[in-house]
Amino acid sequence: MMVRLNKHDMALSEQAGALRWQLARASQTKDQAVDKSRDPKQMDRLGLRAEICVAKALNIDFSAATLGIDSGGDLFIPIKDNDFFTAQVKATFHKNGNLIFKRNEKFNFDCAILVCAQTQEPDCDYFEITGALGINAINTAKYETDMGKGEMWRVDREELRPVCELWNHIQQQRLA
Repeated sequence: MMVRLNKHDMALSEQAGALRWQLARASQTKDQAVDKSRDPKQMDRLGLRAEICVAKALNIDFSAATLGIDSGGDLFIPIKDNDFFTAQVKATFHKNGNLIFKRNEKFNFDCAILVCAQTQEPDCDYFEITGALGINAINTAKYETDMGKGEMWRVDREELRPVCELWNHIQQQRLA
């Protein structure tokens, strides 16, 4: 599923990305980015843009300006009453990227969603929501790899399920 961000989304991600980066450095949070060849601010913006893309595609409430400690889920998708489905959004500048997790990932989410920028430019506004995978399937499909930046977990993009299947699962949970 392809998503293009508008000028408002881009400006919001620019502002929120800068603020997140500043707050993380001020609180002496260690930079955990896997790709050390890029400006950490670019990585923060990419992550925010990916979250905005998924929120738009799934039509869920999301505020890029919400700040705080990462609890493991990037998006909280309402199911019913006070029950939520948590999604971890992973982003990459690589058009044909795979789902990558830090070696110390806590896996405190229900599913992960991969979003790939369609250009390697820092101001990319066009993204593909490549697919999603539930936590049980992630634990089965993940394997250790070293892509030159240290040990990490990887799930190949071929293992991902289409976003429409995630949407169907969410709707089934809402009706159950």
